[in-house]
Amino acid sequence: MKPKYTMYGAVTTTTAAAFVATTLAALPSPAQAQSPAAAEFPQRTMRLILSVPPGGAADFTGRVVAAKMGELAGQSVVVESRPGAGGIVASEFVTKATPDGHTLMLSSSTTHGAAPVLYKKLPYDAIKSFTHISGVSLLPAMMAINADVPAKTVKEFVAVTRAAPGKYMFSSSGNGSAPQLFGEAFKIRTGANLTHVPYKGSGPAVVDLATGQVHMMMDGLPSLINQIKTGRLRALAALADKRFSVFPDVPTIAEAGFPGLEDGVWYGMSAPAGVPAPIVDVLAKLTARTITSPDVVERFQTVGGIPLVIGPKEYVAFIQGYNKRWGEIVRAASVVPD
Repeated sequence: MKPKYTMYGAVTTTTAAAFVATTLAALPSPAQAQSPAAAEFPQRTMRLILSVPPGGAADFTGRVVAAKMGELAGQSVVVESRPGAGGIVASEFVTKATPDGHTLMLSSSTTHGAAPVLYKKLPYDAIKSFTHISGVSLLPAMMAINADVPAKTVKEFVAVTRAAPGKYMFSSSGNGSAPQLFGEAFKIRTGANLTHVPYKGSGPAVVDLATGQVHMMMDGLPSLINQIKTGRLRALAALADKRFSVFPDVPTIAEAGFPGLEDGVWYGMSAPAGVPAPIVDVLAKLTARTITSPDVVERFQTVGGIPLVIGPKEYVAFIQGYNKRWGEIVRAASVVPD
């Protein structure tokens, strides 16, 4: 069954690059007048809340962004990890914070793309309980297997799993996480016989993948890149519309024989509902400056990522598009959260 959705809902790596150019061109210059509240922002140290433990794509992205944002804002941006329950712990914490713009969240494909369609009842509304500020980055996923698995291509891996039902397992950063949904879509599309094994974050999931406790994972490249370079993992395909520059010999998933499975993890900047509009405007511009800074772009590129420069309204629409897309996968695969 070939999925009916398109890569990243409505955004491919090509169209995302266009967002960068058009959005930056529309941003007012720093010299333009600001409201008194905006002119004084930020007034103190800011917090960026992550929904995952250290290690993995979200942690990499959050720390890169926080460091540069603090530099540009003239105030420290402290990264604070609050993992648990598919991002619900971090999300609920942020919704209860003071809406003054000093507490931010790295919202993501897991916390806002998947959670709203996985959980029948959340302690917040994924749209209305937040002030969604901006996109941050897109990281097309990589498919990697333990190096001891007897397969050199995606088609060989599918055949190996079908020849030994119940033997092969794929890991994820948790029940209902983006990596699980990538894997479930892969099973639906290819007929691979795989059992899902959830972990509390990408870091421990990759550790067990590298040691052979599980056999396959699809995740953003930051989670997998070091173990691929050491040879403990074998990269089989980039779930992208073009190959990763850091691994030019690894085919795209379409080149591997399974078009339509392009996907990836994404991140954005969100805050509690009720942040004043002038502060939202400052934060949107600050985020855009941060993620398009040459040094940040370079860091993103080392793991196949690109800046996702879209403003508040566009980011809300982007999230809602993913809710629709992944809702189809959740129903088809009967995905159950923790």
